[in-house]
Amino acid sequence: MHGPTHISAAIRHALVWDLPLRLFHWGLVLCVASAAVTGFLAPEWWLDWHAVAGYGVGLLLAFRLVWGLLGGRYSRFSALQLAPRRLIKHLREVATGLPHHSVGHNPAGSWMILALLALLGSLVASGLIALGGQENLGPLSFLVSFSTGAAALTWHEILAWLLVAAIGLHVLGVVVESRLSRVPLVAAMIHGRKRVTAEAADSGGPRLRQGAIVLFLASGLLVFVGGFLVALPASGWQALDTPELYRSECGDCHHAHHPSLRAAADWRHLMAGLEDHFGEDASLTPADGAEIARFLAVNAGETFDTEAANLMARPAGARITEGAAWKSRHEGLAKELFKAKAVGSAANCNACHRDADNGRFDDQAIELPKEDAK
Repeated sequence: MHGPTHISAAIRHALVWDLPLRLFHWGLVLCVASAAVTGFLAPEWWLDWHAVAGYGVGLLLAFRLVWGLLGGRYSRFSALQLAPRRLIKHLREVATGLPHHSVGHNPAGSWMILALLALLGSLVASGLIALGGQENLGPLSFLVSFSTGAAALTWHEILAWLLVAAIGLHVLGVVVESRLSRVPLVAAMIHGRKRVTAEAADSGGPRLRQGAIVLFLASGLLVFVGGFLVALPASGWQALDTPELYRSECGDCHHAHHPSLRAAADWRHLMAGLEDHFGEDASLTPADGAEIARFLAVNAGETFDTEAANLMARPAGARITEGAAWKSRHEGLAKELFKAKAVGSAANCNACHRDADNGRFDDQAIELPKEDAK
């Protein structure tokens, strides 16, 4: 008689990475690449697209956290090899060129997965805080101050560079592992299969339906909560009922600047010297001058916590365009742009800022005149 045939031990191409995990992986690649392009390379008025990419990353991370508990055999966090001794042993084996083959993530890859998830989660969190504090936008705009948003933006930029470094290490690890193990890991993350024993394969079958349900529930919950928070009033900005007198009198020569662009004392100083208003006589009747001065002082920069109100400091009585922040934000623009017919003057904020009248000055609301855009 012949001995038993161990069919279960046969090496064959079998499913390792389930479809929801693969869709998550490549969706994350797309969202992170989009965030990198709009964050590092695109002008600041692409902020909307950068935020969309960030929301996409956040949604995918929420799915991954759930799928790490409910997913396929090698999608679960319990399959990660996180014991420090295993990591040390694996690195030694890599150094000798003979690493032990892991069906799922090897120890180095397991730690990289955690690092990437932590970095991406921190980037999403810091991005939401920065968006809420700096731009008074997003689900945290009702809560976050400008100073907190500014600090979060600094960390967001640091974390972005750390992510670039981590992605570089991740790609290097994939290349090294693929060469040493002779397993095409990129291809495996596309079709989900590797050459493994039957026992090592993911026997749970396709989980597309479960993944779709998890993604639907996660996205529905996030959209509901996010929509509720976005609808709350922004903490640093409020709408104003701008008097027609101010619009007509001060807007006769240039854009009637939003009162948040100057401090109350600066507005009082400016309104007290209208007979010599930057070389011109802009005198008003006492009643009109008092009404406009009152509106400007009551709604001055101290009453707003927007990016513009915090950054547009300048010497008292100086032009709007003489502040350090204004010069820094506009230094990349050609001087000819401000002389163009569609703009006329560097003081005409509303020529490029579609929301200049309400004082928000959101990055994504910037639109350079088409014929003058460089």
